[in-house]
Amino acid sequence: MARMGYGEEHDAFRHTVRSFLDREHEPHLRHYESMGGLDHAFWKKAGAAGLLGLAHTGEGDFTYYAIMAEELGRTAGSATTGSSLMSDVATYILVGHGTEAQKEKYLPGVLTGEWTQAMPLTEPGVGSDATAITATAIRDGDDYVINGEKYFISNGASANLLYVVAKTDPSKGGRGMSVIIVEADTPGVTQAKIPMIGWRQGDTGALNFDNVRVPATNLVGVEGGAMKILMDTFLEDRIQIAARCLGAASKALELTLDYVKQRKVFDQRVIDFQNSQFMLADCRADIRITETLVDTAMIRLRNKEFSFEDGAILKLWATQMEGRVLDRCVQLFGGAGLMDENPIARMWTASRIQRIYAGTDELQKVAIARGLLA
Repeated sequence: MARMGYGEEHDAFRHTVRSFLDREHEPHLRHYESMGGLDHAFWKKAGAAGLLGLAHTGEGDFTYYAIMAEELGRTAGSATTGSSLMSDVATYILVGHGTEAQKEKYLPGVLTGEWTQAMPLTEPGVGSDATAITATAIRDGDDYVINGEKYFISNGASANLLYVVAKTDPSKGGRGMSVIIVEADTPGVTQAKIPMIGWRQGDTGALNFDNVRVPATNLVGVEGGAMKILMDTFLEDRIQIAARCLGAASKALELTLDYVKQRKVFDQRVIDFQNSQFMLADCRADIRITETLVDTAMIRLRNKEFSFEDGAILKLWATQMEGRVLDRCVQLFGGAGLMDENPIARMWTASRIQRIYAGTDELQKVAIARGLLA
């Protein structure tokens, strides 16, 4: 079925992403597992394939990121290695708010994969309420001195270019938050991987900043401007998460259809039971609805009509949809669906993350309810 809002150039890019993942991601999962995650060579190959820095090379068309997110979700291996390539969405921070000097210094390396990015925001005791962060970046002459901890950071364990969100004026709360670029090899920065039950070979990290001194010219935007930068990126982030959920649900249904057409119970194929057909029909309906929501969101984003409430609705629906579909698929697989070596088991486990990270379901409902109360 033709999708809304995609041109020939988008279809060509989808083919490029699909070919890259089939060649460089899926066949090498055991290697990535042995290394504890994606190696740096993967990023350089992604850069050579033209998959990085799309905020710059794609002329700002976020549709390219949505396509990449959906195709990444459509790989069984993404349940093991995590969101990976989607950390490149951080390029929007650099392109949209960085100085010309910052772009000149970092963009070339972002495009080639030399620089891999992360945005340390969440802290051990601070999740949904970003304004409650305690990390500080205090001006000292021509430098900022950064102190604090960050936790649950996507791509945080190995990224070498960090957009750190810290308070430059703690007395102002959210209005005193700023974004500062920190190169990960700066003295005082430590990174560690957080073991997760989903995305086990992903790159979720914990970071510590101990008197980390960086030039004041590393400030992105203006002092106190972090919330504006975050709000600008949240809209796009909601869409790429929804697209990844869509891809994962589609892949899960594909794997399940293959299985139930072969598996027999009481001398009958599992797919021949009406109950199985009803469950599969529910999956198909959920996926088709989500396709429409994602595609409509992309059109509305291009037209600058996509609101924060729209993003909350989209993330809430898509993440819950992925959970429903994966749960049905595991049920149809039966005991085989709980075997770790079975991709569907890892996809099912990984789907649970989506309803928590980057804003919990409850936080999305708060945003939606505010619209109702306005």
